[in-house]
Amino acid sequence: MKIASTLAALCLAGTLPVFAQEPAPAELDTIAVDPRADEAEANPAPQAGEPEAVAEIIVTAQKRAQSLQKVPVSVGVVDGQAFAQSGNFDAGAIENFVPNVEIDIDAQAPVIGIRGYNTETDNVGFEPAVGLVLDDLALGRPEFVPDGLFDIERVEVLRGPQGTLFGKNTIAGVINFRSAEPDSGFGAGLALTGGDPRQRRAEGYLNAPLGDDAAARLAGVYWDKRGDVWNSTLQRHENSQEQSAVRLKTGWRSERWHLALAGQYSDTHASYAPWQLYDASAASLRYAQGYDAQTEDDPLDARTAFDQPGFVNRTSNLVRGLAEYEAGDWGALHDVTLTTIVGHAGFDLTTLIDSDVSAADIIHTDFLVDYAQDSIELRPSGTADSLFGLGGNVEWTVGLYAFRSKMTSHLDAVAGDDLIDFALSAAGVEALGGPDLGPVGELIDLLPKLPGIPLDDALLRGFAQDTQSYALFGQMSWSLTDRLAAIVGARFGIEYKKADFDVRRVGLGIVGLVIGAEPFTDTRKRRETDVSPKLGLQYEFTPEAMGFATYTHGFKGGGFNATASDDSNLEFEPERATSYEAGLKSRWFDRRFTLNTTVYRTDIDDLQTVDFDGVAYKTANAAKARLQGVEIETLWRPQSGWFSLAAAAAFSKAEYVKYDNAPAASENADAQTQDLSGRTLANAPRVTATLSPQLHFGLPWNASGLLGIDLSHRGDQYSAVDLDTHSFQKAYTLLGARLALTSADERWQFVVNGTNLTDKRTLDLVFDHSVFASTYVAQQNPLRSVSATLRYGFR
Repeated sequence: MKIASTLAALCLAGTLPVFAQEPAPAELDTIAVDPRADEAEANPAPQAGEPEAVAEIIVTAQKRAQSLQKVPVSVGVVDGQAFAQSGNFDAGAIENFVPNVEIDIDAQAPVIGIRGYNTETDNVGFEPAVGLVLDDLALGRPEFVPDGLFDIERVEVLRGPQGTLFGKNTIAGVINFRSAEPDSGFGAGLALTGGDPRQRRAEGYLNAPLGDDAAARLAGVYWDKRGDVWNSTLQRHENSQEQSAVRLKTGWRSERWHLALAGQYSDTHASYAPWQLYDASAASLRYAQGYDAQTEDDPLDARTAFDQPGFVNRTSNLVRGLAEYEAGDWGALHDVTLTTIVGHAGFDLTTLIDSDVSAADIIHTDFLVDYAQDSIELRPSGTADSLFGLGGNVEWTVGLYAFRSKMTSHLDAVAGDDLIDFALSAAGVEALGGPDLGPVGELIDLLPKLPGIPLDDALLRGFAQDTQSYALFGQMSWSLTDRLAAIVGARFGIEYKKADFDVRRVGLGIVGLVIGAEPFTDTRKRRETDVSPKLGLQYEFTPEAMGFATYTHGFKGGGFNATASDDSNLEFEPERATSYEAGLKSRWFDRRFTLNTTVYRTDIDDLQTVDFDGVAYKTANAAKARLQGVEIETLWRPQSGWFSLAAAAAFSKAEYVKYDNAPAASENADAQTQDLSGRTLANAPRVTATLSPQLHFGLPWNASGLLGIDLSHRGDQYSAVDLDTHSFQKAYTLLGARLALTSADERWQFVVNGTNLTDKRTLDLVFDHSVFASTYVAQQNPLRSVSATLRYGFR
């Protein structure tokens, strides 16, 4: 898409809803927010001339709009305005605002974790540990997460198992994205961003009433961003991306009905992958330098060298329909609302990866995924005066859920023209299990390179899966006294899966022999059932302090090894988690200071693991893991009004209780397995913390300014499941800053911001090289970025 035409289109659309807006006419107020928002508390109005207290935060963590302070769940919230002002435009930056969250926005396989627990997504047979929800629609795959972060109102991170209300595969938690809703006023806006490294972004919205009872909102984004890693062979920056996306939402409301329809489409193209050689063996480095003399193995210098122009092309689409009927009283039931959510979502992913990460054409990977899902949820909710005459008020939600998905994938390893030349080199002998040839190898590598020989040789791994899931769920909060309430919930689910495998060799079968693949075809079926209960107590100490304690059960489905190279490792079993939490949510000093804290412990049985041994993915179920820790979040806005502070921290320990047959790290060549019992899980720092102070000041002509600092700390962690020491990343702290200037009428805003301002060099991912022996591949975290954004919006 040409940037000029995109900007022209977006000039008619607008930008993020970050400006103060005039009140909508009363008859259409409810279109502007979640239709259940009238259940939430109103923030008390400040006295004239008095700075506002900490604003009420409304979330939908329990599938109804509630004050964050009344929800008995550990929830981190990122405001869309603050997120945009910080200069972050992808979901990976959420981890810089919410402790105990790990998000790796990889272009072809994003990984999302909460409380030290995540799921490897290079193997599409594995389902996520963290659920994704966009505007009430549950999305079954993590690949959707990079595509919808525009025109966002807020992001809610629900920590811990959420199976009762959100279903399976939410064993670690849920990330709930809420985009801006259409409202009754006509308005539009536009945000233009430029930055270094090169970044061009245009984001906008157009909101329009459609008569007296309906409204529509059109939002779109175009984003062109240069990557950090320079490829000396191809003379390009890896991990550059170009994304275009559009979302249309409509809403209609009468006295009892609320109908809404939303559609979203995204198209992304990225150069891929930003991988670098790391600690290569002498023979491997020498061989790679024979094709590009600039090849080196420093994993932190943002330089790489490989010859295949790798890419990720991804398109995604989403349609969601919502119908709510306010039925009023049904006998002893009050305020009954009948909610139906129907949705479809899908994506197509095509990827080419230079697997040998070198300028030699040894081997590359073709990766294709086609996924589509359909779902429907029927959910009555309401209140009652008591539970069959016992106790007091009851808030209840029950529902039925049905889901179906189809997925096909190919993970193909294709021989390159230089494979024969590599096999005859010292590095090739080493890779095939031979000895280090030392000086003899150096002499061999002095011989002229063989000309490229097209082999037409490949290992083709085809996989297709059909899934059907059905669930019956319910949850209630039952007032036992004026201050004490019981929380009772349960979900019964049943799932059917069918998978077809087709693994074939093409040509001479050289690639298949090297990998150790055995061609096969097979069809497998699975049936799983689960009951996920939730029990708890909630106690109101004062109107501004609430405590809770809960017991929950989580479930993540078993499945099939989509990357199997033979028929010996095709299935893995489900995971089950038992979690205990206790928390306190409180507000102090006339609601100017908020303090929320949660203590938790989660035990996971049959933990699913996937390990890449350099040529294939091995799946298994580890014996047991335990997640435990404490989370603290505060917001402070003192009476002076010129200063505010948001701070949060998590102190956690995620470790294997028993895992005595774990795969051995490749650095220990003499071992086949290792005992990781008592050791940490990968991507599980013990300390994560964020600190965001802000200064608010006045400017001439009644304009206003904001200066903010964003500090994000992450403790020591490993990125490899086998805890290879090469994957260890020492603790680090990132510094970001932002300056926002806003006009008196709040129509104009100019923001300058920076992320990772100290240009901290850290490792995000380390894994064994797929071709070279005793060699690793690394991926860096994003480097320093500075940008400026000009926004204009009107109502």
